Amino acid sequence: VAETPPGIIGHPLRDVAVGDDMAQSYDEAPTEAGHRVSPSVLATMSALMMWAATLVGEHVPRVGDVRRPLLLIGFIAVVSWYRTHRWRLKPWLFLVLVAVGAAGGSGAWNGTNRAIEGACSGEALVRTDPTWVGRGVGVVLELHSIRYRVIAHGIAGSRLAQRLAGETVLVRGQCGPTVGTYARYDRITHVLGRMNVEYVSEESSEGNGIIRAANRMRRALVDGVVSMQPELRALFTGLVIGDDRDQSREMIAEFRDSGLSHLCAVSGQNVAYLLAVLAPLLRRLRPGPRFIATIGIIAWFVILTRGEPSVLRAALMAGLVAMNAATRHSMNARTILACTVMILLVIDPMLAWSVGFALSVGATAGLAWCSARLQRIIGGRGIFASTLSAQIGTMPVSLLVFGYVPVVSLIANPLALTVAGAVMMVGLPCALFASMFDFVEPIVSAALTIPVRWVATVANVASAVSPKGLINFGLWVFVAWWVWRRLSRTDANHDCGKVEG
Repeated sequence: VAETPPGIIGHPLRDVAVGDDMAQSYDEAPTEAGHRVSPSVLATMSALMMWAATLVGEHVPRVGDVRRPLLLIGFIAVVSWYRTHRWRLKPWLFLVLVAVGAAGGSGAWNGTNRAIEGACSGEALVRTDPTWVGRGVGVVLELHSIRYRVIAHGIAGSRLAQRLAGETVLVRGQCGPTVGTYARYDRITHVLGRMNVEYVSEESSEGNGIIRAANRMRRALVDGVVSMQPELRALFTGLVIGDDRDQSREMIAEFRDSGLSHLCAVSGQNVAYLLAVLAPLLRRLRPGPRFIATIGIIAWFVILTRGEPSVLRAALMAGLVAMNAATRHSMNARTILACTVMILLVIDPMLAWSVGFALSVGATAGLAWCSARLQRIIGGRGIFASTLSAQIGTMPVSLLVFGYVPVVSLIANPLALTVAGAVMMVGLPCALFASMFDFVEPIVSAALTIPVRWVATVANVASAVSPKGLINFGLWVFVAWWVWRRLSRTDANHDCGKVEG
């Protein structure tokens, strides 16, 4: 299901499928001591150690000063290990990864960049799509290579509301460092200051050609379903490109309480569906051009969806699978996920503190490590097993951050996922086609309203009946007991089969 892109065009899905016996056979290699160790276990241990070291790096200021030399040493060490001791446990490799992680975390938190204090002005790059915050417009602007959080009102706010990420405007105002309750969150998202905007130019630059094309496609997507009810249109854009800015607080709460909020965060499902739609065209290409085209499509989708942490995780995983397909190497989803985590932590250490990144990685890890096993235990078509696997993976983060994991999601997800997947697959091309022909737009809007309304209804009903407190906890205990009982019965039948054999 879910997070592993299907086959990356022309490559058998079994080569990258979670839990596949053939893929697992590639994960067995002897160590120097003669024991066998799975590369997926080795890679996962490395990723966890590097992630933990990155978190610790926040409290070790001076380590960040040597990050660049450590990155070079780490690169040489990994290449050397891969060429000479592939898949053998090497303690020194873990030490190198820990050092690189700690240096990255330290450098991210203790960098030399500081926000301007006082009057500030110049050409600012719009970093996030503007969203209405009460009667003001919230946005992140980058001025002189420093990011500032802005809530603008009046004329300045109305002018910013017309812009999209990647465009530039002339601004003037008062700047200062981030303070208060959300200062740490701002720091994690690379925002170093706050700006009180006094003036925003009416004229703006639409950015380079890629940015212009992406923003025009986003606007065309909305134009293609303009007849849809505003609330449903906001859900539609959330399902297709993760743009949930216009969703009401009530809808956001319903999706959170029903365990469906992940549907409005672009993930591996969206990437997989996009590649599936384009598969007939990509299969016509030779392996080399097919790989280049696949990477180009993935990169374009990242730009279109604004490169959120979950998007980066999904896109890099898809890119690694595509590379394996092009080079005819086999690597299962567990190993690919671990490599993805390590690469992204090197590129942006602040992802170690991102809740969205942790949830995305947790859900994918649950699918990679648990779904095949649970499907054999539970049976059926696997949707329930996949839902439970993803919940297992995200449960530690959800409990720590939100203090609540709705058990009703085990029912809501199977009801909504298939329909939401259909919207993700056909919504983008249909809406873009409708934006080009006005007479088609009402038809497309009416057709897409049906599945979008179904997803909204499932979230609404599930949130209404979702148990809270001890009842929710008790139901999770029952689910755990039921799975354990099925596991015991499956193992018993397996042992009986061996005895009879």
